[in-house]
Amino acid sequence: MRLSRSRLLAATAVAAAVAAVGTVAATAHAAVAGCQVTYTVTSQWPGGFGATVSLTNLGDPVTGWTLAWSYTAGQQVTQAWQASVSQSGSQVTARNLSWNGGIATNAAVSFGFNGSWTTANPAPASFALNGVTCTGSTTPTTSPPTVGPTAGPANSMGFIGCSMAENVAQGYVADGGKRMWGPYGTGGLVVQSWTDPNSAAWQKFDQQSARFGRPSAVWVQICIFASSGATYDEVKRLIANARQHAAAGASISITGQPLYDPGQTCALAGANGPQLTDSLAKQAAADTTQNVRYPGQFRLRNGEVADDCHANTTGQASLGRQALAFWG
Repeated sequence: MRLSRSRLLAATAVAAAVAAVGTVAATAHAAVAGCQVTYTVTSQWPGGFGATVSLTNLGDPVTGWTLAWSYTAGQQVTQAWQASVSQSGSQVTARNLSWNGGIATNAAVSFGFNGSWTTANPAPASFALNGVTCTGSTTPTTSPPTVGPTAGPANSMGFIGCSMAENVAQGYVADGGKRMWGPYGTGGLVVQSWTDPNSAAWQKFDQQSARFGRPSAVWVQICIFASSGATYDEVKRLIANARQHAAAGASISITGQPLYDPGQTCALAGANGPQLTDSLAKQAAADTTQNVRYPGQFRLRNGEVADDCHANTTGQASLGRQALAFWG
């Protein structure tokens, strides 16, 4: 169905609203912080639209950015450029690429994307930069915002998973992350490798604990082969084993394998394997008996995959930035 010219112009005008701005911490030492976001729909057609986002840093320089917003009418981002953009439900998260993470005072960075819409396409009401909602002014701040748990001491966060977790750890270390362990040889260690608390996989984990001390936080990655899959009971055993091998009272985060752009999947995990692992992670987080946190989806974009599953160097850097946003 074609939209009338007046209806199309009205929809575009509404969506091109400017979303102003807010406080975003840049350093932990009484930094001056603030930002401005301009969201503009550049084109719109029945069922689809293109948009640009311009982010201006009004405060002290930042070295990496994550911009988040919510849609209220079911819009979906389908393709992006000059940023890594992921979406879970109505929540959209845009992260810097390897070359545009730094924003000096009064400097700006822009990115664009295409999206889909159905009945309406209103602009987002607000944005959050690095976890802090924009409010419209600069302000001093003495502590940086965090996404997820506050970053702890170096090597105080362990992880379990397979080679996909190794990809995250490789990128995390390369991107300057200190809190979480680096790679320690978890390639091929899927869910069933971790269900026995005395398995060779947990022996590897314990060797890291002996080196750094029992971790005060653990990331559990649900990782599967298509042939064996995973059940929720197995996931609960992973969580219980992580508590057994970590420090008393350790916090547990849980995710699935990285998700991919449409048309791409991981043959090792099966056609819907990554989606299954993400669903199981969300189920665990919604289960109050498990006391675990789901920080979000890891995602690999086109051009970030070395084979049909694993991250290339660019993908590792992207996964590392996502981990930094989740855990610091």
